Amino acid sequence: MKRRNIQVLCLQETRWKGAKAREIGEGVKLFYNGEDTKRNGVAVAVADSLKDSVSAVNRVSSRIISVRIDTKEGNWTIISLYAPQAGCPIYEKDEFYLRLDETIRSVPEGDYLTIAGDLNGHVGSERRGLERVHGGKGVGVRNDEGERVLALAIAHDLAVCSTFFAKRKSQKVTYSSGGKETEIDHVLVRRSSLNTVTNIQIPHDTRYTNLLQPSA
Repeated sequence: MKRRNIQVLCLQETRWKGAKAREIGEGVKLFYNGEDTKRNGVAVAVADSLKDSVSAVNRVSSRIISVRIDTKEGNWTIISLYAPQAGCPIYEKDEFYLRLDETIRSVPEGDYLTIAGDLNGHVGSERRGLERVHGGKGVGVRNDEGERVLALAIAHDLAVCSTFFAKRKSQKVTYSSGGKETEIDHVLVRRSSLNTVTNIQIPHDTRYTNLLQPSA
């Protein structure tokens, strides 16, 4: 984080047990939540410059955690999440999106909101009828999980940030398997705040890792 000057980092599949916060070096404080079974797990790492400004932590589940930071520009809520994979039961997906919906609704309207994580959904490149939330610069073809992501975006007027930035495929792909490459990690912000996002891409030496570096 220090090398890249990253202030906040969202992590998934941490597999750490418990609901805790701890220092992890270089002044970084990690807020995390995980099950006793060591499945799933989510966290938000906050740099030294912001860690004392954390005013609230909401450990919703082993798949959703939110951290609120009081900054000089205003309040900033970050939600780190890990959605169920395509092969998981429908009820598990429904529960995840219900709890995510409730979490988003609990965020004060005046907060700057960032949602980042492994959503396990392909939003694709087609944006017909979705122009407000989808910029048309996604990867591949949309799947059912991607439909859920876009339904969430529409419900809360969120922009799927990466679809608004034209990048090489290598700067968008976050998952590769069986010769297929796609984008399943996403960053969403309020549509009204999209103009504050200056760049979304996968750093060349950090492929397949979700890296969030918010603009100053």
